[in-house]
Amino acid sequence: MTTQGRAVLGLALTPVLTLAAVTPATAQPTAAPAGATTAVTADQRAPGPWATRTQLAPSPTPGSASGGLNALVAAGNGTLVALTGDALSRSTRIRPAGGTRWLAPQTWPDAGAYNTELVALGDGSVRLVWRARRADDHGTHWLRMATLAPGATAFSAPEYIAPVPEKGYHHLAAAPDGRLVAVWTDSGVVKAAEKPGSQAVWTAPTGLSTQPPSGSRDIAALDLAVDKNGTALLVWQWQRTKAVVALEKSRSATAWKTVTGLPVPAADLARPKAFARPQGGFDVFYDDQEHLAYTRRTAGSTTWSAPRTAAATGSTSGMTAPVHLPNGDLFVAGAPGYGTGPWYALRSAATGTWQPFTQAFSTHKKVRSVSAAATSGGTVTVTWREGYSGAEYAMAAFFKGGTWSAAHRLSATGDRFAGAPQLAADAKGRPVAVWDEYQPSATGATVLDGVHQTTTAARALPAWRDHTDDGKADLFGRSSAGVKVYAGDATRLTAQKRSSSWPSGTLVLPYGDLDGDGCNDVFTRDPQGEARIHVTICGGQPDQQTYSVKVSSDWSAYDTVLSPGDLTGDGRPDLLTRSAASGKLYLYANNGAGGFKARTVAGSGFGTYKRLIAAGDLDRDGRNDLLAIDKSNELWRFEGTGRGTFTPRALVFKDWGTSYKDVVGGLDLSGDGRSDLISLDEQGRAWLNKGDGRGGFANRTQAGKSTDWSGIRIS
Repeated sequence: MTTQGRAVLGLALTPVLTLAAVTPATAQPTAAPAGATTAVTADQRAPGPWATRTQLAPSPTPGSASGGLNALVAAGNGTLVALTGDALSRSTRIRPAGGTRWLAPQTWPDAGAYNTELVALGDGSVRLVWRARRADDHGTHWLRMATLAPGATAFSAPEYIAPVPEKGYHHLAAAPDGRLVAVWTDSGVVKAAEKPGSQAVWTAPTGLSTQPPSGSRDIAALDLAVDKNGTALLVWQWQRTKAVVALEKSRSATAWKTVTGLPVPAADLARPKAFARPQGGFDVFYDDQEHLAYTRRTAGSTTWSAPRTAAATGSTSGMTAPVHLPNGDLFVAGAPGYGTGPWYALRSAATGTWQPFTQAFSTHKKVRSVSAAATSGGTVTVTWREGYSGAEYAMAAFFKGGTWSAAHRLSATGDRFAGAPQLAADAKGRPVAVWDEYQPSATGATVLDGVHQTTTAARALPAWRDHTDDGKADLFGRSSAGVKVYAGDATRLTAQKRSSSWPSGTLVLPYGDLDGDGCNDVFTRDPQGEARIHVTICGGQPDQQTYSVKVSSDWSAYDTVLSPGDLTGDGRPDLLTRSAASGKLYLYANNGAGGFKARTVAGSGFGTYKRLIAAGDLDRDGRNDLLAIDKSNELWRFEGTGRGTFTPRALVFKDWGTSYKDVVGGLDLSGDGRSDLISLDEQGRAWLNKGDGRGGFANRTQAGKSTDWSGIRIS
């Protein structure tokens, strides 16, 4: 996904940087959350490491295998609400916006029946909806609703919506102005009622369909959405005839009317799902001959877009609610559909097409119950359940711009296994995951051990060259199979699983954090000279499809490109190049807005050196330095000034580096806090020169095994 002219999950693009000056980009403002009552600053960095799990609620019935988590939602202001319980009763637990502690639970003794629903609505509220008998109406079942108003710390007393059957579909939706719409099935008839405002009463139920011959079980799916303009969209499918019905009602209309032009076919198990778009209008997903299809209608329009395949193997039966990203892109993911593995899809706002990504968040064959939420730093967090009976785990991963982090296990290991995790983002954008934890009892039966939770800690500034998110500098290794990250120390550098393929001759360098999300990004220059920064998620590695910021169309005039870290003293990573024609060094300073300033001269006379090496801070003065090997194989040090230039050279080694094909500096592989050198010789052996912290190095020692580096080039 290298489309130009748009933002990457909230990062504004800098115009293409040529050798002339550019206009710096500006950061995109963050909109205030709906229903916010206190100011909570959202974290702009990517989510940090996951914290240790804690118990949110014990098992309601000791020794039982059921009765745990039902739902988790986030209100418009970031307040979190969890619903737990069993067929006897339910409890709601609230974590107020800006807080980290859950309040004492509220218990709903008659809400344990069929199809209890917890839903966050467009007016910033959260509603609990369920069916229960009403004692003053001869035991008739009614649809009941309790409300958590924006900023409140407790649900209101229940109110009655309408008499309903004991079982059946029901859904609730709201417009931002507080207008509520409820729909439900009654022996095969779809009914609706409305509440115009908080002080108004519910309208009398309206029948929207005639009863089919075979009764209520003839409805295969029912879904409802209300957009920000107050228009309600209702879709369902008849089980026997496969016909899809779509009705709508605007804010001012007095009756529901048939939606015209909706291109959802009367296919077997189309299972349409409707979602309100943030800008107004609707997204509709449906199953079409074993793949996930998509159509939308923008605000104010009466025309639906031509159907598009969103995912070749996806299905609405296992998909997440779509996540609308700040740049307009649309993200969905799901559990296996039609015998395939987990999937995800991304619609580009710039091109209107769905990206053909193939890498998924998990390679496990048994994945279920996928959830997704937009979280801090422009990321999407995804949770899921994977494994087989007796060995199932709650898992999580982060996504950004086409890049996935490594999957992380949230639940306990050993004999325990986890239920389906639920996910929501709090007021700071931190992901909060909640799931059921099970363990075997003394009799061998599996019992519920309680509802557990975890969230992410604050993310610190990324360590230099850390691309595995372990706080240590890493090494890039390139071979014919692609690029891998090598993590560890001088005695054991282990290749990570993530690998990306690039055209032969592509320069790939660790860069640093371009967009300020706390994750280190990657610089590439392809064989034609095009230079890019690939903006990645912490712990994830990019490939050619992932999102990137274009630095220049042609940097082929530079015979050396270095990623030296911060050379200007502003804490942001820069780029350093050498002109093949003049031998001049040019600094491309980070502009702090997701791009680079126009180049400046960092030094002259560097054309006589056969190799330049970004060295890190060799003398521990807080400024990054440069190393150079001349044609006589002498190693020289140029100390950084912190102003984008260097002091005159000083000799480090004589007759050094004649057998080395690659030399990389700036890594602390010895773990002593000093910048080291690691080199590869022509025989594929890796050598370490430990930095002494005074601008020099100790004699070399072998690092790792010689067979580890055959056919590999490092950077």
